[in-house]
Amino acid sequence: MDPTGPRHFRMLAEVLALSLAAEPEPSARAVEAGRAWGRRLGSQAENGSDPSTSEAAARLLGMLDELGFAPEQRDTDGRSQIGLRHCPFLELAATTPQVVCPVHLGLMQGALEAWRAPVTVDRLDPFVEPDLCLAHLTPDRSSTMISLGKSR
Repeated sequence: MDPTGPRHFRMLAEVLALSLAAEPEPSARAVEAGRAWGRRLGSQAENGSDPSTSEAAARLLGMLDELGFAPEQRDTDGRSQIGLRHCPFLELAATTPQVVCPVHLGLMQGALEAWRAPVTVDRLDPFVEPDLCLAHLTPDRSSTMISLGKSR
C-alpha cells in the first residue's frame, strides 16, 4: 500500500451511514454508536469527573468546538440549550438524518455519561434553522439518583 495515496473517508462514512439507515431501527442504533463514541472521547479528557452542571456544559461546548460543531451556549426561558452552527457531516446529515443526527445526540449523551455529569442532552432538534441544530440540556435523573446515594 502507498501510505501517501489518496484517502476517501467521506466515501466510507457514506457506506456506513447508508448501511445503518437500512437497519430496522437506525436512529436507536445510531444513538448507541454515538454514545460509545462520546464515552470514549469523554473518558480521554483529563478533566476529572463529577462536574457541576455549568462545568459539564462548558466541557461539552469545548469538546463540540474541537470536533467542528461551532457550538454556542443558549439559555431560553430558563432552559439550557447548545446551538450547533456547523455540522461536520452536513452532506451525510442531508441524505441520512435518521443516522447522523442521532449519532450527534448520542455523542453528547455519552460524553456527559463519561464525566458523570448531573445533566444530559434529552433531545436534539436538527435544522431548526438552515444553519442551526439545538441540543436541549436537562438534569440527568440517573446521575441525580447516583449522587443522592453517595456520601461526600
